[in-house]
Amino acid sequence: MPSMEISSTSSSSSISMASFVSTMSRSMEARLAALERNLDSVATPVNSSVFPDLAAERAHLGFARACRDRMIERFGALDPQGAADEITKEYIEVTVAEALDDLRTPGAGDFFGRISEESAAGSAVGDTWYIGRRHIENDHHDPVVVDWRAPIAAPFYRATHADPFGLAHRRRFTLATDEQGVNELTAYLDEQLDDPDHEAAGSGIPDPVLAEIGAARTGAMREIVATIQAEQDEVIRAPLGQCLVVQGGPGTGKTAVGLHRAAFLLFEHRRRLVRDGVLVVGPNKVFLDYIGNVLPSLGERSVQQRTALELCVPKVEITGEDSRDERRQKGSPEMLAALEAATTGHVVVPAEDLRIPLGARTVVITRDELAGWLQQALAANAPVNKRRDSMKGLVQRDMMRRLDRDDVWEKAPALRAAITKAWPTRLPIKLVDQLLAARVPGPSGKKRQWTVADQFLVDEANSLLNGTPFTYGHVVVDEAQDHSAVALRCIGRRSPAGSLTILGDLAQSTTPAGQRDWAEALRYLVGGGDASVAHLTIGYRVPAPILDVANRLLPHTAVHTPASRSVRVDGIAPAVRVAAPGELAAAVADEVRLVRHRHHNTGLVAPLALHGALAQALAAIGLHATDRVHDLGHDDVPIFHAEAVKGLEFDGVVVVNPHEIFDGSALGARLLYVAMTRAVQVLHVVTDAPLPAAIA
Repeated sequence: MPSMEISSTSSSSSISMASFVSTMSRSMEARLAALERNLDSVATPVNSSVFPDLAAERAHLGFARACRDRMIERFGALDPQGAADEITKEYIEVTVAEALDDLRTPGAGDFFGRISEESAAGSAVGDTWYIGRRHIENDHHDPVVVDWRAPIAAPFYRATHADPFGLAHRRRFTLATDEQGVNELTAYLDEQLDDPDHEAAGSGIPDPVLAEIGAARTGAMREIVATIQAEQDEVIRAPLGQCLVVQGGPGTGKTAVGLHRAAFLLFEHRRRLVRDGVLVVGPNKVFLDYIGNVLPSLGERSVQQRTALELCVPKVEITGEDSRDERRQKGSPEMLAALEAATTGHVVVPAEDLRIPLGARTVVITRDELAGWLQQALAANAPVNKRRDSMKGLVQRDMMRRLDRDDVWEKAPALRAAITKAWPTRLPIKLVDQLLAARVPGPSGKKRQWTVADQFLVDEANSLLNGTPFTYGHVVVDEAQDHSAVALRCIGRRSPAGSLTILGDLAQSTTPAGQRDWAEALRYLVGGGDASVAHLTIGYRVPAPILDVANRLLPHTAVHTPASRSVRVDGIAPAVRVAAPGELAAAVADEVRLVRHRHHNTGLVAPLALHGALAQALAAIGLHATDRVHDLGHDDVPIFHAEAVKGLEFDGVVVVNPHEIFDGSALGARLLYVAMTRAVQVLHVVTDAPLPAAIA
């Protein structure tokens, strides 16, 4: 499998206003002119000894916001009624509405970085660009802030002293929100990229990247446009026309990278992807709630976010639950093969020749002739039921050549009946029911209790028989390592072009039919099409003292993945509390209380069998156990088992009885690895037995 190749991309940085507006407001012109003059003549800056350019940068921020307001004014004044036709009118209305929504979102007009290019020959100073969340331009359509997705912004994320990407200087800004909810520049960090020995200005001031990485969590994922790192940026800007697997350990930013990649691709290929759609597939509803605000905050509201189960059609009523062995069997590659065989395995050639009355004569259709029609139809690439429908055309063509009549199909019901008997129409739900009855013991037909794994089989049967409904131009799949071969096939079919971003970590594969090798998984996603794997190895979320302990579990996971290393070298090692016999629940509740005292966003990870007792112990001290992470009340404590907590993060995490999670199996090692790496600040362990040797 090839490693990821990064190619340069090109795009205009925004929709130009020139074609829409021909007049300008004199009052706004005067306002902008005054602000432009302030850029060259500013008052004595605050903290001038440390940040001598702060006042000038604040003036430019004000100017950028004024330009944003002016863009809103221009768009708002546009009257589409003068359009030449209804199609043009509708196009202008939609374009203007989208632009206004974009410009009115929080952060539009702000910037978080500045880059200065190396001076060209004969020039004293290179061009300078401000990087922000939206494209902002002045009344002359010159860029004031460049959208972070534009090609010219890529060096902001990629440049290093070793490879400055043509930059002489980079500046990262720190913004703080005041009491009115307005962002204000408070500091900046300079990097002189054309001088490797130059120290960063503002020494002693926290790096904006590290400050954001270590910030307290709120229960919802945030966008990271200001802190995207070089290896993440390469993934985000990778070409559209491929299946890209992003393998990364905990805290490497896989989810954020996947979402920002969706936003980038919509920027780069907007017309195509707005038409064909972009889909994000998450592992569960809790996770989708957790990431739900990221794409809207990036200005992308048209992306659909679903669980894989929600994609499945036709629906069956799920009332049953499979054992682990049944989940493994029903999600296996062998079941995919059996299902494909079953879609055409019922087609049989009649044992004898057919004698078809046709008016005053009898036409004989030999068994071999009918077999030829069946084989020719079966050999096509269309869905099975459409292949069956093609039989009509084959018969009409041959009968026209043989009898010089074009009405044989309509005038010979016996022929139609014979073909229907040879190739009956199959229905997906009935097909899966019959297949399961032959392979999995238990009730069938009306007595069957359908399960989640069954629903994926029904969807695959429907795609094989009738084609895949609801396809998309690009699909992003998170926690992909947990999907079975059947579920991956269901997801892969949603992108006929094979344009997918697959996010996952094999070391966190915890489901019975989950994946342990990306090359194998790609067989079900794209069937051997264009694909590559990118590795994210730098961790930004989990502090090193916690990640280093969790990494000790990797040799026990039975998968081969590179260990992540954290940039957060400072931190606190995991704390362990041993509960007295019979006092586990009370000890856990007390530990949660202690952790929440400093880290209100604290989650609890415990074996499912303990959840009831732990909820009661939390209630006894005034806390409420809940199974969500979004819109938490003051006293809510999220509690999950190790498999369900995947993809989430908390400032503080309390893990209960790791010896029950890691039972010595490879699956147990992966589950405990997941549980321990949910912590952004501190990890506490409460146990009533010795710790597993791997982490003791």
